[in-house]
Formats: sequence, structure tokens, C-alpha cells
Amino acid sequence: MTDQLPVGPYRMVRTAEGAAVPWYVIPFDADGACTGPRTRDDLVNRARGGGFTDIVIFCHGWNNDWRQATGHYDDFFNGYVRMRSERALPVAPGYAPLLVAIFWPSKLLVADADQPPDFAGDGDADDGLVADERDDLAELAAAVDPDHRPRLFALAQQRSLDEADALELAGILAPLYGTDRDETAEQAPPTPAEIAASWQAPRRRRSADPADFDNAPPTVDGVPQAAGWPDFLRPREILRGASVWLMKDRAGRVGARGVGPLLVQLLGTGARVHVVGHSFGAKVLLSAITVPAALPAPVHSALLLEPAVSHLCFAADADGHGRPGGYRPVLDRVGQPILSTFSGHDEPLTRFFHLALRRSGDLGEADIAADEPPSRYAALGGYGPRPLGAQAALTPILDPTTRYALDAPGLQVVGVDGTRTIPSHGEVSNPSTWWMLYDLMTR
Repeated sequence: MTDQLPVGPYRMVRTAEGAAVPWYVIPFDADGACTGPRTRDDLVNRARGGGFTDIVIFCHGWNNDWRQATGHYDDFFNGYVRMRSERALPVAPGYAPLLVAIFWPSKLLVADADQPPDFAGDGDADDGLVADERDDLAELAAAVDPDHRPRLFALAQQRSLDEADALELAGILAPLYGTDRDETAEQAPPTPAEIAASWQAPRRRRSADPADFDNAPPTVDGVPQAAGWPDFLRPREILRGASVWLMKDRAGRVGARGVGPLLVQLLGTGARVHVVGHSFGAKVLLSAITVPAALPAPVHSALLLEPAVSHLCFAADADGHGRPGGYRPVLDRVGQPILSTFSGHDEPLTRFFHLALRRSGDLGEADIAADEPPSRYAALGGYGPRPLGAQAALTPILDPTTRYALDAPGLQVVGVDGTRTIPSHGEVSNPSTWWMLYDLMTR
């Protein structure tokens, strides 16, 4: 982060018409406390008295430090303005926007969201954790019982885990797996035995016929395994998954405790408020919309870019027992249908996310059709919203200047298949996503 945030706007940017637009960055810590309260207060006061027509709140995703987060914001802002200029896209008379960027500590354990940490003891690495890895693991360890931290570090350094080690590590990490069950409406945390059992499944290969799964012997990298515990679990893969649980919980906490109250204040200014969230930043904003007891006005629009939340988070029945997804209230708190992208090129959300979050009793564990979510924990940003019906639909991503069809009766969330223009989890700034925001803001 910079040495000191300004009390006022972080920067002034320009609209396509050349008007100056204040851009604020509001920082929060891991518990949702605003670490720039004077900047936040200046933002709210300016929003109340500045005659702004539209306030756009952006929130970055996981594994973004200060430089990366502000760089992503810059890129999106500049691209949006460039698109409007090149295509002469109009805005309403008197249009006066205000930009708000959230910064939260989303960097943990892995430097790249699609690569596991390189813990020593694995492969040809030397013994001992390097300094950066030790610091990152220490942050993860801070979330567990202090008496268990020495043993956590010792297990993390092992090349592999046997059954006893895995059960011990599962017991140490159990507090992480007991957090943030709101998306899929689960009522009880998993036991250590269930946690440990869930770590085995990602390494197994299924039989060709899903119907034969229960009777087929598990395999590891193609080698059949005898009944009982397979001796192949790698600590770095387990800790990578645990970091996802921790980050999900943090994103929800930042949204509920920090961004939520700020959102209420900004909605009370009379300006139309739009939210744009990427990855776990979408969870930050969904929590901010959901948790307040009441909002002074609806959020005007919501754009979710590759959201790292469950594809069932908006469902009326998320668990098969009539319990709604945790973010279903958002549907009635946003004035327009929510646009939410997903992409077949998003490897973290199509190949890893649901494996990190699955439980041993996940009914989606067996192979199913490639175009359907592989698990009830599958990401909204990997597969789009489910179930489909009057309230939810899927559509291909559109280029400027084709409007999205959002007027169907009862429609509240649209999964936008961005495979054509979104080449990876992090590359979400392009003309088609800039157009989505423009389409929503000008309705």
C-alpha cells in the first residue's frame, strides 16, 4: 500500500466528455474494520453534497496486493472511458459519476491463484520453509488454535501425509472448514474425518460410467488403490484448499462488517449505486448487500465478474431441503437483473474451487455432464447460476453495442458465458465487460 492515503480522492479521472471524476480507495483490514476512516468520511460527505447521479463501487478479488488492485481498477476505468469515446456512447444529461474502489487483504498463501505453494520437503526442495512461505503459512496458522500451530508447521513441511497425520491436520484446520456455510445453506460443519476424507477425492480417477462409481476401485494417477487410506496426500495441496476457506470467510466478513455499512451510507445519498466485483470481491459485495437489516434504497445494478461463490448462492433450494442460498436476498435488493460472468477458461473456478470446498458427502462428486456444475460447491464464475428457470438464465457474452435481454418476467440473475472473451480468471477487463457495466448503468 502507499505510505499514506489522501484524506480526499485517491485520484481524479476523466469521463469520456472530459469531466473530472473523484476516485476514492477505501481500505479495510481482514476483520472488516476500515483502516482509512477519514478517507471514508470524506467520501460519504462528498457523496451527500456533491450532486452525483451515479456511484460505482468496485471490489477486487483474491491474491491482489495494493499495486495489483489499483492497477486492475485503472485498467477497467480507462477501458470503459475509451470504449465510450470510441463508440460515442451517450449518457443521460447531468451525468455525474463517483468512483469507489475497495481494498481488502486478499493475498494469502499462494502467489498465483492457479499454482500451489512450493513448500519445502515436496519433490526436490530443500528441507525448511523459505521466508515468504513461512510468513504466508503463519497467516493461515493465525486462524487455528495457538496450541496447534507448532504441529501445523511441522505437518506442512512433510512430503506426504498418512492417515494419522491427515486426521490430525484435519482436526487442526477444522475451525476454517466450519466458517461461511451461508452460500450452500449447510447447517453443520464437517467433522475432521469428513474433512480428511474429502482430501482424497481430488486425486482419484473415476470409472468411465458414473453409475459404476460406487463399485469401482479408486485409482491414483491411474494406479488402482487397495481399500483403506491412500498414502499420497500432500500438505501443500491441503493447505492451498484451506486457504480458500479462510479467504472466503474473510471476504464475507469484510463485506458484512465493513463494506455493508458504507453501502448503506452511499445508498442514502440519493445517487444510483452500482456494484462491480471480481472473484472473491463479488462475495465482499454480495455480503455487503445481504447483511444490513434494511437498505435505504435498492442497489441499482450488480455486475459480478468470475465470482468465487457457489453457483447455488441465489437458489430457492440450495441444499435439497428447502433452504435458500445465502445470497438469495440480494435478488430483491438489486433493481435490475444481476449480470454474472462465467468462463470455461477460468481454471481456478472450473478445476480447483469446488475441490477445495467439497465435503465427503458431496452428491456431485461423481462425474457428470461437462456443461453442468461438477459439484454443489462449483463456482458461480465457473458454471453460472443454478437452478435455471424464470428467475435465472444463461446467455452468451455480447459485444458493444448489443443490449442484454433483461426484461423477461421474473428474471433476476443472468449467467453470462464469457468463454469467448474472458481467457482466464484474472483477465476480466475487455470491451465486452466494459459494455456490460455501461448497459446496466444506462438502463
